[in-house]
Order: sequence, then C-alpha cells, then structure tokens
Amino acid sequence: MIQFTNLIGNSQLKQLLISTANRSILVVEDIDCSLELQDRRAQQPRMMNPDLARMMNIDPYPTTQGGCGARVVLLSKYNPVLNQVDDFTVSSCLTLLCSINGCSITTTEGIGNTRDGFHPIHERFSGFHASQCGFCTTGMCMSLFLALVNAEKTPRPEPPLGFSKLKVSEAEKAIVGNLCRCTGYRPIVDACKSFTADVDMEDLGLNSFWRKGDSKDVKLSSLPSYKRNGDVCTFPQFLKSENRMEMGVDRVKVVVGNTGLGYYKEVGSYDKYIDLRYIPELFMIRRDDSGINIGVAVTISKAIEVVKECNQHGFHTEENMVYKKIADHMEKVASGFIQNSASLGGNLVMAQRNHFPSDIATVLLAVGSLVNIMNGLKSEELTMEEFLRRPELDSKSILLSVKIPDWNRLMGISSGTRMNLLFETYRAAHNP
Repeated sequence: MIQFTNLIGNSQLKQLLISTANRSILVVEDIDCSLELQDRRAQQPRMMNPDLARMMNIDPYPTTQGGCGARVVLLSKYNPVLNQVDDFTVSSCLTLLCSINGCSITTTEGIGNTRDGFHPIHERFSGFHASQCGFCTTGMCMSLFLALVNAEKTPRPEPPLGFSKLKVSEAEKAIVGNLCRCTGYRPIVDACKSFTADVDMEDLGLNSFWRKGDSKDVKLSSLPSYKRNGDVCTFPQFLKSENRMEMGVDRVKVVVGNTGLGYYKEVGSYDKYIDLRYIPELFMIRRDDSGINIGVAVTISKAIEVVKECNQHGFHTEENMVYKKIADHMEKVASGFIQNSASLGGNLVMAQRNHFPSDIATVLLAVGSLVNIMNGLKSEELTMEEFLRRPELDSKSILLSVKIPDWNRLMGISSGTRMNLLFETYRAAHNP
C-alpha cells in the first residue's frame, strides 16, 4: 500500500509512506513526482531512494510503453460517499506516483511471497507449468487476481468449495492484454480456468497436481486450496493525505491516466502535475433523449460500459444498435489495463493536437458526435470534425465533454417509424 503526504511545488514528494506486508511503515524522503511506479531511471539515487526501489520490486529496464502487461499492478480506490472500494489493474511503468495519491497498490508480492506463503494463483501457475522465462508471470497473476476480486462482487450463486464466482470465459479474457513471448498460453489459460466454477476438469492440461486417469474428486482435492475473500486486503486502513499547493510553478502537465507517455516520449520532467480525475464536472455521465454526454476524464473502459448500457434496457432498434457498434470497436483499442487508466478526452486531445491515429476519434466522428469546450467563461459546442480541424487548445481552453447523439432524434424519426440504417466500423492494420 502506498500513501502520500504533502505534495510540494518543486516536483518532489516531501514524504512517501509505504505499508509493507508485515504492517511496518517505511518512510522515504524527497521522491521525484515525475517518476512512474516502475521507472527506467529508478537506479539513479537522486531520482528514487533505493529503499523505495526495493520495496516496489522495481525492474531496472521497463519499456514504459504499457503494451506487454508484465508490470501490471492492482490499484484500489476508496469512495467514501458510497463506502466502496474500486479495484482495477494499471500498467506501473506508465502510472505516475503523484497520480495515485490516496490509493492502494497491490503487487504480486502483496498477495503472496516466500515469507508469508504463496497465493493459490502462484501455486497453480507453477503446477500447470504456466511460467517459463517468468517475465510475464507477475502481470498475469495480477490480471487474474483482479478478475477473481471483481467476480466476488457480483450477485452470482455461491460456487462449489475451492472455486470462485469467475466464469471460464472471464478467466480467458482476464489475461488477454498480457503478452507471453514464450508462447505458453495453453498452460496459462489452464491455470486461470482452474479457479472457475464452470470449468471442465477434463479440459485442463498437463500439471503436477494429479495423474492421468484420476477421478474428478481426486483432481479437486489435489488443487491448491483457494479461499474466497481470503487474507488479501486490497485497501487497508491508511492515513489521510493532505496536499500543499505552492506558487511559482514553471512547467505544468494536465493528466488523467498518463498513458499518452507510452506513445509520445517526453524529455525532462514537470514541476507539477494536475490530475483531472478529482474534478466532478469532468467525470460526469449524463443520458437524456438527445444522447449521451460523457466527461473528458471518464476512462475509456467506463465509456465502453456506459455506451453498452444503451442496449441493455430494451433499446434494440436499428438506430440504437449504433451504440453497440461503437462499444465493440472501442473494446479493440488498447488492453484492458490501459483502458482502465486512459481517458476519453485524452485520446481525443492527442488526436487533435498531435494527429494521433485515434480509432475512437474516427468512430465518434462518423456518428456525428459533438464536443463541449470551455474558453474562459464562454462555452461552445463543436462538431467532432470542427474540433479536429481547429488549432490546438490554448491554456485558457479546456475540453469538457463529448456528446454521442441519439440517432432517432438526430434524423427526426418518431418512435413508430421504421427505417433501414447501416453503420459498420472496421479496424485494419498493415501487413508486416
């Protein structure tokens, strides 16, 4: 678990508190807030205290691209209003330290280790021979752990003893963004599926737990025991942190997930980072007869969820199926742990400012989406085409929201009128 106290304006964290597995507290002074959780510069003493590098199990050579999933960690946020904890995976080589203020970070050592004993995930990965070179294993374990945690939050029936509420299809999808260059996906998938209540035990491959021909009861008793809602607490009690803002900032960067760093490399650091996720107006989601309004700080994964919901309450007309097409295409953009951090607005701003080849901007352009921009005290609404063609936003302008219009209202069609509407999206890549 990581906690921050007193962010100061010279790009240094005055104090960083780390709660270790044995509940001891490590205090690290003067941390550069431009560092990611895992940073290629972490070996330089002036950039990161060696104790912090050791506690975070830092890889000295991360790619900082967020594409492999090897450095995935679990990030947990507490919502005091709803009194609930939201858990999701992020890429630690892209996530800024200063962006996780008040959050809890769980690594693979946090769910199990040599001192306290390994988690059943670790034991089953080993027993199913799902780890070869081992570089990808930590990220695989954390992606599966998130799937198990979220499955327990669902109102599904109680699974048999030793299994979770996870489904086979969800177990397979949990690691879809994690890359294994040893091509050992079959045993990895088997290890993941072994936790699911609807798994066919005969479908699981070679392992060290049972022999060929053993009965189902023998196989079940041979698997490392899995206890639902076990000893791992993803969000322990922590001290409230307090930010101290100072004047005299030279360089400021506005961020949400900082995933753009994986595409556009930056030289040098900033004096201060402004995290837009704590501005409620930029995180709003509103639906009405005219369409869906989505705040720019909403993550891509949340935007996909919102658009999908339009087809889950009886809205199965041809026009409303446009929303499903949008959601299906957006799901193909980046991996799940990138979608959990990247914002919808950040993607569009990169397309407008840097001519980033954005699938999302292209699809939203095709459905006639609108954007709302605040310039000083003036608010203006532009079409997506107008927004992409205009000069980049200056320091006085900010993108507030994106509106996906309702096609029935857009085309002036009454609820009883039938029409033929064809809307398709395609994703193509150049041959190597």
